Amino acid sequence: MRPASSDLRPGRGSRISDSPAPTHGGSHRADVLPESLEIRGIATGNIRAQHAAMKLTYLLVHGSWQGAWCWDGVRTHLEVRAHRVLAPTLPAHDEPGEDLCGIALADYVTAAEAALEIAGGEPVVLVGHSFGGAVITQLADRCPGRIARLVYVSAFVPRDGESVGDLLPSEFRAGLERLAAARRDRAIALPWALWRSAFMQTGDEPAARRAYDRLVPEPWAPIFDPVRLPHRTSPVVPAAFVVFRDDRTMPPGYWQPRMTDRLAVPKIVELDGDHETMLTAPDRLAEALLELGSGAPAQR
Repeated sequence: MRPASSDLRPGRGSRISDSPAPTHGGSHRADVLPESLEIRGIATGNIRAQHAAMKLTYLLVHGSWQGAWCWDGVRTHLEVRAHRVLAPTLPAHDEPGEDLCGIALADYVTAAEAALEIAGGEPVVLVGHSFGGAVITQLADRCPGRIARLVYVSAFVPRDGESVGDLLPSEFRAGLERLAAARRDRAIALPWALWRSAFMQTGDEPAARRAYDRLVPEPWAPIFDPVRLPHRTSPVVPAAFVVFRDDRTMPPGYWQPRMTDRLAVPKIVELDGDHETMLTAPDRLAEALLELGSGAPAQR
């Protein structure tokens, strides 16, 4: 497995990457942090002191084909602002050779809930990207008192009894069917041409290739497993939605207003960027998450 800050194995095939753990005295590990760091002109000052006084906890849930690694750039920007970041790698998303048979949406939600338990008693800013929207929707229904804000990042917003597959445009769904037919386990491997033209088209070619080489086939079943919301029929509030202006994964109007209209009075943030802005402009997305988590205006 790839190294991570924490390898806590909370459930089937999942892994949680955590900010440095607190010591017995309550402060975070200073030995692994630099004294200071500068990111694109942001002088952070004494990182050790800031990390010892964490303000918010962000729980970041990745989408299809990726792992917790896709949040690395965003994580850095949040952590240098003294926030704690938890990022689970969902089951079957760690290595290409993992067993994909029998993986269900419930396994993803269980992995995210394990990360929530690690967060302790403080409410978290729960963030889901793309398919991760289905995971955070069900987790927020299960643990509403643990969520300070729900943030959908170009993400699906299923209602009770709906699957992500139910929300897909017919052409996209037909494409998944064709890709699934190529494998006995019906897992879906994302073609390079689609990744480059619709997912990460604004990044440079080498960066897009590096990210693509880390993608893994997406299990079939979670895409078509219905979300179960026994406590409500729509996601918990307060909720927010981050829209990327250059997102080409879905037809115009799909993320906004089709998905945003499914939320009750969401705060909507529009950013320049493609579907993979956490990879192509992580500082921009991190600033938006800081705004949504703390109320401070994001600089875009």
